[in-house]
Amino acid sequence: MFFLQPLIEELKQLWSEGVRTYDCSLKNNFTMRAVLMWTISDFPAYGMLSGWTTHGRLSCPYCLGSTDAFQLKNGRKSCWFDCHRRFLPLAHPYRRNKTLFRHKKIVRDSPPPYLTGQQIEADIDYYGAQETVKVGGNWHVPGNMPDGYGVSHNWHKKSIFWELPYWKDLLLRHNLDVMHIEKNFFENIMNTLLNVPGKTKDNKKSRMDLPDICSRSELHIKSNGNVPVPIFRLSSAAKTTLFDWVASEVKFPDGYVSNMSRCIERGQKFSGMKSHDCHVFMQRLLPFAFAELLPANVHEALAAIGAFFRDLSTRTFKEEVIEQLHQNIPIILCNLEKIFPPSFFDVMEHLVVHLPYEALLRGPVHNGWMYPYERQMKHLKGKARNLAKVEGSIIAGSLTAETSNFTSYYFAPTVRTRKRVPRRYDDGGVPTSYPIDGVPDIFCEIGRFGGKTKELWWSCEEGKHSAHTYILLNCEDAMTRYFERMFVSQVEEAIPGISATDVDTRKDKHFVKWLKSQVDYDDPYYPVWFHELVQGPVAKVTTSPMYFTRGFTFHTYEYGRHRATSNYGICVKGETDFYGILQEIIEVEFPGLLKLKCVLLQM
Repeated sequence: MFFLQPLIEELKQLWSEGVRTYDCSLKNNFTMRAVLMWTISDFPAYGMLSGWTTHGRLSCPYCLGSTDAFQLKNGRKSCWFDCHRRFLPLAHPYRRNKTLFRHKKIVRDSPPPYLTGQQIEADIDYYGAQETVKVGGNWHVPGNMPDGYGVSHNWHKKSIFWELPYWKDLLLRHNLDVMHIEKNFFENIMNTLLNVPGKTKDNKKSRMDLPDICSRSELHIKSNGNVPVPIFRLSSAAKTTLFDWVASEVKFPDGYVSNMSRCIERGQKFSGMKSHDCHVFMQRLLPFAFAELLPANVHEALAAIGAFFRDLSTRTFKEEVIEQLHQNIPIILCNLEKIFPPSFFDVMEHLVVHLPYEALLRGPVHNGWMYPYERQMKHLKGKARNLAKVEGSIIAGSLTAETSNFTSYYFAPTVRTRKRVPRRYDDGGVPTSYPIDGVPDIFCEIGRFGGKTKELWWSCEEGKHSAHTYILLNCEDAMTRYFERMFVSQVEEAIPGISATDVDTRKDKHFVKWLKSQVDYDDPYYPVWFHELVQGPVAKVTTSPMYFTRGFTFHTYEYGRHRATSNYGICVKGETDFYGILQEIIEVEFPGLLKLKCVLLQM
């Protein structure tokens, strides 16, 4: 931890003394203080930063020495099978079940308590203060480890972060990385379902361990050496169906995920999937991908773990939602234990049970996973031109980028620099302008067409009327709102007790005609744009298969259905969300001096 000493010294200074800093908004100096809230790293780095070794039977940093994990006799790996019934309520029937889990075992233990920082530091000092320290080591325990290492504890050092005066008072010091946990969990599921050689958790050694652990005679190796096929393994026909579905039918919006069809290797397995690909498949496809390919109990267990990660990754949290996740995850893991062999459950499957607790302390998961830091590391690695001097290349490249960004502020706005490169599908950000002020925002779009545009006549008078009515009712202007309220009040007076649905129906049919009868075109009180809007659109419309606005792209269904991505799905937020498929993109123009234009997406 010598490389962290300068950081720790600066953090101490920022906590106790602070540094003088200039506040640009208030135009004065102030003393800035800072605190390190938590660290974010993958699981091996977790062990380096915390001082608790993250491999072996005691690798869980929350269960510590109170874990129920054990080592498989034939698989020679640590196993967390049947370690989650203790997290269930005391009256849960799974605790008393002697057949679905370990042989004749009834679980009465409570889950291990979450220790405070003071308790953890005392634990570290207790084991680190032993007078007898092993100098030599063996194949399992490295040298210079305290007594009891690997048996009652996994502390191999006292982290340098404990030198911070506030470190012991923090509720959360090191984050379990949800990104890598989710990726490893997904890969274990898929490799086992697809029976990928060398990666599946259901192998011959796993079957040899089964008789000594749990009662699943249907999976035991037969006397003639045959290995039964488990219910969770996909057949050849099911594999073909799954890969054909992923390759041809699964579509996501452009930029949401990579092309998963390229991750299918010879129709036998998924290969080359990035962490975000696993994230999307786990949360969006796993809950229903195997509904018709696997037995109902297997599908429900897989759907439950996919839904858990989806709920855990939401942008906002409520305490009752986290509490519900905390109650559900032991049941979900127990349901998986009823199906998969013990070798399936390594430490990654076990760590999931602690994620709701961290979410309660930390908040939304985007504050504690590795995605932004992995992306930044990829950006920095791209600057390594000289592999013999990687650090120097990154430093030189970063200084060049900072210098170019700083000098770009002194160039004319018309000069295109790297900092000013528009985003993909960026429309330029310039709204439609008119010679007068006060034109509603609905006519000031920031967007452009893509593909081949066409000018067409309205297919029917009804479509023209519907477009005109929709624009009037969504104009978001005080004048149009005033006439809308007047129309509704007159309808309610004429038909007492009319329902809101009938009012909307009459509004769609008669509002335009009624409004034309109310407006005096010679009255200068009404603005120019309002006169042109009330008259109705021209007889021709402009259509296009693509539309780009504010960095987003929209395709019509006819144009996009043959593409690898799906950009024709529309969601309209409201009291009840409406989902539809984009059928046509049209630009409506109104006659007059202003030539008002409005782009409509027809579903």
